[in-house]
Amino acid sequence: MDRLDGMQSFVAVVETGSFATAGQRLNISNKLVSKRVAQLENHLGMTLLHRTTRSMSRTHEGERYLEGARRVLLELEQLDSEFEGSDGLSGIVRVAAPLTYGDTAVASAADKFAQEHPNVTVELDLSDHQADLAKGGFDIAIRIGDLSDSSLIVRKLGETHMKVVVAPSYIARHGKPEHPIHLGEHICIRDSNNPGPNRWPFQIEGQQMLVPVTGPFLANSPPACLFPTLTGSGIFICPDIFLGDNLETGHLVELFTGCQSRTLPIHAVQLPFAFRKPRVKVFVEFMKREIGS
Repeated sequence: MDRLDGMQSFVAVVETGSFATAGQRLNISNKLVSKRVAQLENHLGMTLLHRTTRSMSRTHEGERYLEGARRVLLELEQLDSEFEGSDGLSGIVRVAAPLTYGDTAVASAADKFAQEHPNVTVELDLSDHQADLAKGGFDIAIRIGDLSDSSLIVRKLGETHMKVVVAPSYIARHGKPEHPIHLGEHICIRDSNNPGPNRWPFQIEGQQMLVPVTGPFLANSPPACLFPTLTGSGIFICPDIFLGDNLETGHLVELFTGCQSRTLPIHAVQLPFAFRKPRVKVFVEFMKREIGS
């Protein structure tokens, strides 16, 4: 029995929560994953996982073995990284990112990283559904907004500011609201990705204000919402990372410059054991320079 295969299979099962998903991560069948874990248990003379038809849990010995197995696998990977590749970095970095932001800023930064480190493969998985790092086998997830999971290692990459924008053609037809409170009298384009798409937040004279808005267009993508905004169909509150040069060219006008809306952080989040992989650490540092600039 190859103990390294057994360790990898055991750790993958624990992190993904099932033999089938562990097999997908390791590119082997779930039956082979189960066989490797069983062989490892036989070798150790102890049960690492309690299995029933409906659930699976770690034994006390399994908890202890998991810590050591992760440490061994990480040290082996670090050792490989020191000797493989001309720049000392090799292997795969799996990155989960929001769809639209991933299509633009993350993809651009990942391309530059891959050119600088040709022995590292960057795999991007883009979705607006928040990825489960363990089950998906991701090294990093890029997330925009406040975080709720305190068990992850977090590195702030940058931030984006919410700006209320409108096309000059809309102002010509409907007038220009001079204060956020007047938004209720106007047509608004709403992004369903926002926590409260029907109530836009503002800081006015030191006080937080949520302004109710309505409108016939609702989408879960800032670029999709920008399309009707640019044609003059309504007013939109947009993260500035998606605005491009529309303000500089005059295609859009920013409203309420004296009233601050939300500022959203952009983070790289990782499982604790992934952070120490040399290629992952270097990738995060690279992303911080690219996105922060």
